[in-house]
Amino acid sequence: MEIRQLRYFEAVARRQHFTHAARELHVAQSALSHQVRQLERELGIELLRRTTRSVELTEAGQLVAARARAVLGETEALRAEIDQLRGLVRGRLVVGAVLVGGRLDIPKLLASFTEAFPRVEVGVREGTAQRMLAMLRDGDLDLAFALECDPPDGIERLELSHEELVLVTSPANQLAGDSAIALTALAGQPLVAFERGSSTRQLVDGALAQAGVQPRIAVEGNDLALVRTLTARGLGVAILPRSFVELPGPPVSFRQLAPQLRMAVVLWWRSGRTLSPAARAFVEFAAAARPRTTPEPAATRELTPPAPRARRAQAQPRPARAPR
Repeated sequence: MEIRQLRYFEAVARRQHFTHAARELHVAQSALSHQVRQLERELGIELLRRTTRSVELTEAGQLVAARARAVLGETEALRAEIDQLRGLVRGRLVVGAVLVGGRLDIPKLLASFTEAFPRVEVGVREGTAQRMLAMLRDGDLDLAFALECDPPDGIERLELSHEELVLVTSPANQLAGDSAIALTALAGQPLVAFERGSSTRQLVDGALAQAGVQPRIAVEGNDLALVRTLTARGLGVAILPRSFVELPGPPVSFRQLAPQLRMAVVLWWRSGRTLSPAARAFVEFAAAARPRTTPEPAATRELTPPAPRARRAQAQPRPARAPR
């Protein structure tokens, strides 16, 4: 019996599907199936009932799956302790990234982390907040960046910064003005919105409902550039994080909302699970890189694509202690 066989079997047992398990493990499905059958032969008992679409654990399979998780957990803990003694952080880290913007530069943060920890292989997945939560709970992600209106259940979090949501219009729109605008003024206005399931959409829908406004959705999508461009071209108004409207693109105007809407930019991970050394190092790294202040925006402003500016070298963020 080999550790590899236990790892392969545990993935199949958890996924209840050979194809999905093979994709997670980055191995050929035939190799995965061979190792699981080899484990069954060595134990002398059937562990899985196979169908054309899925697999089901036998009673023996349930026992072996539970024991395999314990063995794999101890193996990973041993490897982490040895690496710690050697002063090494290594492994694979899969990070989810819901579209977040502005002052928290996620690509730059990831690049700085891989430079500081070259033995850690980093993978990135994108999607809505709901998809990121599902992937965290299924074990497909170690960590995920998100814009958050309410902390979800079963998730630990590190708050990194805040984003103010503002009303975005074309410069010629009748709602472009000089003062903060009430949500009730949006009644009957065509809205360019993010797709359902995104944290931003959830917050906007909730705020409009509380203000007694029935949203009139003109266009919805999950692509920031498209939402911003459609708004700039006059297809509707949008409520977006302020940092999003400062990105390159056609000119737009924005106004503060009354009452103000804010979202937290957070890093999520699944609660009740010990972070791997690589994930723990990333949490510490992200905590050290948090912006210290959030500037207050003007009430209204017309934005055009920014001119290129020379970049200044920044000091490497120093690790801070991360929660477990």
